[in-house]
Amino acid sequence: MCLSKAPVLPNREALPASASVSLLKCLQCDGKLRASQERYECLECGAGFPVINGVPRFSEAPTSYWAETTREEARKLLEAARKGPWAEAVRSHFAEETNVALSVLDLQRASWAPMLGFDKRSVALDIGSGYGAITQSLSHLVGKIYSVEVIPERIEFTQERLRQEGIRHVDLIQASTTALPFVENSFDLVVTNGIPEWVADSDSERDLRRAHLTFLRTISGLVKDDGVVVIGVENRFWWDLFHRAIEYLGLLYTSLSHHSLASFMLRHSSRVRRYPELNRKREYSTYISEQGCRMLLAEAGLPYVSSYWAVPGWEQPHSLIPVAMPLWIREHFLDLIDTPGNWPRQWRGRLLRAVASLRFMSRALPEYVLVASKMPGRRTRLQSCVEERMTQLGDRGNGCTGDSQSIKWELHTRSCSPKSIVRLGHPTSGHTLAYIKINVEDANSAAHQAVLENRVNIRASLGTAASRNIRVPQAYGTFSIGKASYWMEAPAFGKKLSTMFRRRDYFGDAERMGNALTRLFPFVIELTELLQSVRGARALDCSWREIPRELENQPQLHAAIEKDRYFAASTADTCTKWIQHGDFSAENVFFEERTGGIEVLDWDDLAAGFPPLYDIFHFFYSISYFVLSDERVKFSTTEERWLASFDALFFSKTGFARIARKLILQACERLKVVPELIPSLLLEFLVLRTHYYRTKSVVQHRIHLHLLELYIRQRHPVFGEFHLHGHVRHACAGRFDG
Repeated sequence: MCLSKAPVLPNREALPASASVSLLKCLQCDGKLRASQERYECLECGAGFPVINGVPRFSEAPTSYWAETTREEARKLLEAARKGPWAEAVRSHFAEETNVALSVLDLQRASWAPMLGFDKRSVALDIGSGYGAITQSLSHLVGKIYSVEVIPERIEFTQERLRQEGIRHVDLIQASTTALPFVENSFDLVVTNGIPEWVADSDSERDLRRAHLTFLRTISGLVKDDGVVVIGVENRFWWDLFHRAIEYLGLLYTSLSHHSLASFMLRHSSRVRRYPELNRKREYSTYISEQGCRMLLAEAGLPYVSSYWAVPGWEQPHSLIPVAMPLWIREHFLDLIDTPGNWPRQWRGRLLRAVASLRFMSRALPEYVLVASKMPGRRTRLQSCVEERMTQLGDRGNGCTGDSQSIKWELHTRSCSPKSIVRLGHPTSGHTLAYIKINVEDANSAAHQAVLENRVNIRASLGTAASRNIRVPQAYGTFSIGKASYWMEAPAFGKKLSTMFRRRDYFGDAERMGNALTRLFPFVIELTELLQSVRGARALDCSWREIPRELENQPQLHAAIEKDRYFAASTADTCTKWIQHGDFSAENVFFEERTGGIEVLDWDDLAAGFPPLYDIFHFFYSISYFVLSDERVKFSTTEERWLASFDALFFSKTGFARIARKLILQACERLKVVPELIPSLLLEFLVLRTHYYRTKSVVQHRIHLHLLELYIRQRHPVFGEFHLHGHVRHACAGRFDG
């Protein structure tokens, strides 16, 4: 087989061929291959496949180019990555919060992987691996990966990425999705995100259905009998297409139309924005429905399918809600509607709430992740651990059956985070049975051990205090599989505060809002008191108290921050005494309205050395308050929305800000904090949150950096009363002494 050669790396030695030949086959006769640094050769028919820059090339580079960027930009990105570091090259070429950057940087593109229970004995295949995000993510969980991509610039970028990360157990292969050089029954996991929607464009000799079915049968043949296939798809029939009817190609209602009509529109419409040159017939082949994909999978030999609603989409599956749990689908859908900044207009809000109650809702979602297998009852070590624990809990009369196959899993994470939270639920009632916190890091690392110690320490302290008002979820045990660690615990009781506070027009009823917070806030203060007695809390990283490096080139601003700081006036002893939760948000607190008391989750960030009131500031800010005039504003960016919320809370004299001021002053009195320090403490809060989000959220890091700069430049009085005055040194720093 004669292939045109890709250019050899300039000024670099060609890397040795790395692909193991045991799972590879000849594309001409299915024969076995013999490998050298220059060539893979078939032992049966003699066909040859060149190795260029260390990558076996089983296909020619496509003449057309369809991707997130142009071919020229892809080459520039590759050159920058080779100069290193690869991640900085991505950040310099793309705005970091864009979908393009996230598709390259975010390892949570494979958020579903820790739920599947793979270990170092597992072998995975990533088809259409792009720039290698899923491949790198899977490398933490499996023993061997084959990463396939047809575009040379992408596969060589992945090669450089893995080299810099020190990842050696990945074999890179340039090949087409319609001609995969692998032996059947070879893989425990096959990933093909987004490929089914476009496979017909690469196989234009067949009609749409036959092209899809041929590809899926190929995938089915490659996966082992007890393996799984993961597919990300966009749904052809989703509810919002009636409102936002222009889809990817720029056409109107094509995905809702019959195939022949959609193809006619594609050939004759002037609105087409882009289309792969591979499709010579210009037939519409982009989207398939979730139900249609399930039927094709069954016909291809993968009949056992679990479908998950992927939010915001299969490329960023930060939430995966099982379609088999309609109550959870509706719950998450309403939560998205009620998120501040997403509130639709009054009439549309009522319509969306009505849609959420319809039975077809779970089949009319925008994007899905499908997990398919050949046979039911797949057994993994993870399922065995969960089943064992569920059986023990069932003995206590909580209704658990112990059958892990019947338990439904819902996952939530955030971009670029190593952590995920899985909710386990009863398939019939929808009742939450337990939560699993997953951390895809070295289980023996100091950071992971610190998290485990935090959970033990906080339970011990609350047990000693014998508080009836403050609770943490009961621990169900821990286990590790490879680099992934799993912490299992009981579900929280009560109502999540974010759900309670973020309902549309909630802040319009000042009396209701004030009564709820007045009942709740004493528990928040009590928690702060109890935390000061926690033993063994780790010390906060001292670098977090430094002014962010982004402001180093602004000496006047830098000096103004130093002048008004709380830590500048505090003794070293005071700085290390305040122990705080670290991420005390409305998402992490449940309120039991009937019996009183709060249950607090997520103790990973517990530490000593925070400024006073840190948790309390974050608690109020996380509620996402808006003045009523802003509730109906459609903010153009997330940043604008959070800036408006911060302004409405801390720099206003009315509404919720007035209630927050009253409660924070109560906290100052009880915790022995001088109220005049509130502006300086808020300043320290912004400094620390800027550092907190540096590795967690690009958007939130930028938001808090912007808030810090605005706060100092505009010098707003907090709650319209407390001023930044630059003379905090004379004031008593304040510390709760028990």
